[in-house]
Amino acid sequence: MRRVMMNKNDIQKWIKPALCGLCLILTGCSAASLARESTFESSFENGGEEEAVNIYTSDASVIIEGTNEQEQTITVHLIHKNESRTLSYNGATLVWDKYGSAMTMAQLRAGDIADISYNSELEKVGSVSLSEKAWSYEGIDRYILDAGNGSAAIGDEMYSIGENVMVFSDGEIIDTSRIIRHDVLTFHGMDHNIMSITVDKGHGYLDLENEDAILGGWIEIGQAVISQVAPDMLLTVPEGNYTVRLTADGVDETREVTIERNKETVLNLEDIEIPEPEDGVVIFEITPTPSAVYVDDKKVETKYPLRLPLGLHQVTAEASGYETLSQYFEVEGKSTTVKMNLAERASVSGNNITETKEEEEKKTSTVTIDLPNGVEVYQDNLYMGIAPVTYDKTPGDHTITLRKSGYITRSYSINIADDDKDVTYSFPDLDPESSNNTVSGNTVSGNTANEDKNKNEDRKDSSKDHGSTGNTGNQGNSGSQGSTGSNDNTGGSGNSGVEEGDQDNTVSGNTISGNTLDEDSDA
Repeated sequence: MRRVMMNKNDIQKWIKPALCGLCLILTGCSAASLARESTFESSFENGGEEEAVNIYTSDASVIIEGTNEQEQTITVHLIHKNESRTLSYNGATLVWDKYGSAMTMAQLRAGDIADISYNSELEKVGSVSLSEKAWSYEGIDRYILDAGNGSAAIGDEMYSIGENVMVFSDGEIIDTSRIIRHDVLTFHGMDHNIMSITVDKGHGYLDLENEDAILGGWIEIGQAVISQVAPDMLLTVPEGNYTVRLTADGVDETREVTIERNKETVLNLEDIEIPEPEDGVVIFEITPTPSAVYVDDKKVETKYPLRLPLGLHQVTAEASGYETLSQYFEVEGKSTTVKMNLAERASVSGNNITETKEEEEKKTSTVTIDLPNGVEVYQDNLYMGIAPVTYDKTPGDHTITLRKSGYITRSYSINIADDDKDVTYSFPDLDPESSNNTVSGNTVSGNTANEDKNKNEDRKDSSKDHGSTGNTGNQGNSGSQGSTGSNDNTGGSGNSGVEEGDQDNTVSGNTISGNTLDEDSDA
């Protein structure tokens, strides 16, 4: 009996720990199960936040148009769609250069070619990477652009220019025709295709005032422009700081000027002391043009003013299909204008004297600048008249500058074919000035409407006097744009519009009559 009881006690001793252990095991399993369940539910509930979902499902090759850090937007041109889009970005947007190194949005430049990922519906960009396939040539001043034929030469290499090429200047998208030979450019492209162009260094304008002392002399603007001085010039000059040298008989002066992009710098030369004259400036206005002109039996070039000794001289003009005309004129003042209108040669049917086919073919074809109406027109720095204006055609590359008070002056490159066809150009309307856009010396000064109006009226009057006979030609420019052609070209039409002073003389026939214009002080 005792033995049995001891067994029960022993059994009870073993049962209690066993039960406790079993409870602990069961409790642990339940806790583990609950923990797993809790973890699963938590993972299920929070999975949308933790799991990265790529919302930038669209990819495209683009041309960067610009960025706005304040609004955190980037404007791009989608190449495959030929359309522009403005997309937003944030701190998580990835930006790389073509080598995979990190960049900032501010380091992207207009004209860069890049690959992007974006969300079209949300208008958000996820990443921007400069294209590994794209190339860029910066600071190029030796090039030849022929957008009309869709080609460009950079150094010795030829490239294609598509119709959709984008050109950027000062944050503005412009047409390729507004690139002129003075500009310094950056080209972007793929293979041998130019896709965008950025104007690194543009051009402005130098307007000479009270230039009588150097008419017929020379102006040197650094090494950028070297030209003979004609009346009413507006010189197109690369932006920058220059020493200007002015030389004429008895005059050798220098001035310092700053040329700003798309702005005019006025250089007033009224302080130049004019020495006692031993000669005078003679300006020829001869119809038709071109005509062969001889002064004292010596052939002269009449596209620019001549300086001749004081006294009496003889001038002879001849042109194919016209009667030769000779007359005398006297140089006695600071400026003398000689006007000659040659009469057409009469056809005599009885003697079978008719104009030959060769003479007909030699008739000069013309250029007409039709629009915008009422603007001053300059070709290669020389004043041609008020649009619409017609003048003789000179084949080759030329720079047309359009100017009007209260509007931004613009220049365009044109190429005139070497044929006998008349050609007409129409350009876009000028943009109004948002602020004063004229620079006097190195400081900004506003144009007064009355001064410009008087100047325009004077030029209109002189334009009417000479009709449409302004001579054209390439201005003598020199500088770094060597690939655009020879730098010693000369020519022009300085015969359109002369502001005459109280001592100016106009010769008509063989009589000399002094013209006193009280209005000249206003001009």
